[in-house]
Amino acid sequence: MLDWFSGYVGYDASGLVLGEFFEVEPGGEVVRRRDRWETARGSWRSGVQVTRAGPTSQMLTHGRELGFLCADHAVLRVSGNPSKFLQGHNAAGPSVALLGPVLQALARAFPEGLRPADADDERLPAVQRSRVDVTTAVELGSHQAVHDWLKLAATTTRSRHGRALDSSGTVYWGKNSRRWSLKAYCKHCELRKHLPENIELRSDLLEWTRTQLRIELTLRRPELKDRGRLSERVIWEYAHRLEVPTMKEARRIEDVELRPAVRMALQAWLDGHDLTALLPGRTFRKYRAEIRDAVGVDISADARAQVEADGNVLLSIEELEAREVVKIPERIQRSLFGSQL
Repeated sequence: MLDWFSGYVGYDASGLVLGEFFEVEPGGEVVRRRDRWETARGSWRSGVQVTRAGPTSQMLTHGRELGFLCADHAVLRVSGNPSKFLQGHNAAGPSVALLGPVLQALARAFPEGLRPADADDERLPAVQRSRVDVTTAVELGSHQAVHDWLKLAATTTRSRHGRALDSSGTVYWGKNSRRWSLKAYCKHCELRKHLPENIELRSDLLEWTRTQLRIELTLRRPELKDRGRLSERVIWEYAHRLEVPTMKEARRIEDVELRPAVRMALQAWLDGHDLTALLPGRTFRKYRAEIRDAVGVDISADARAQVEADGNVLLSIEELEAREVVKIPERIQRSLFGSQL
């Protein structure tokens, strides 16, 4: 589903009622002024940020050539989560392939003062994307399996950006990249912290997401530049770039390039010993870093749990893709804005 959009949308934004920022010289002369971002709110409390900007050359040329709507001097600039704005939750929602119709619906739902005068034009707007977030869900069978997968992925996986980063249970790959990043987390837990605004659906959404791993891809302007229409398949294209080693590799320690002392420590850990009780703190931290870099396991965690979980929890990307949630229960499907497109 489409989970975030930032960029330019070709509706006429010249009549928007916006605040302004002024830059004033010490003598009182105004030397610069610019429009402020305003929050557009619809039927739900979730809002999206709106301002105006000049249309890009791509919107004026290619967009118009293809028959899309694009104003001459001032177009919408939007940043936010269309799914939450339109339906009150983002547990599921419209596909990223429907970006144009979703942005059309978004502009038409804006309140007075922020709604473009040509919002009812039947043509879809020209679009220039700065950031797009695409998400999908994976069925892991149990709530505990979701957390087990995240825990192991945080210590054993990596991307070209380096090792995964664990932040409060969310695992990131390339978190600060200017091009693309991936993250995985427990959607059920997120919904519990931030209850869906659609009150009638809360219990159904919480129950439905309990066993789901959420995977989210963020594509930024340099990565979006040469891409055409997106679909949810793009998530797996980038997910396959991750390195997901199996825990069984750790048992072939004779093939691992480690110093003899570190190799012995690894063998002791695999045999079930608690290395924090056997090694001085500074030595343990040093060995832990060396083993993690060479093997991809965390010797501060229980070895047996990690090894036993290998075949059931730390699934390969191919296995995750095969478990992708593609069918939405009827009781939830009826409430999705995407079903209206």
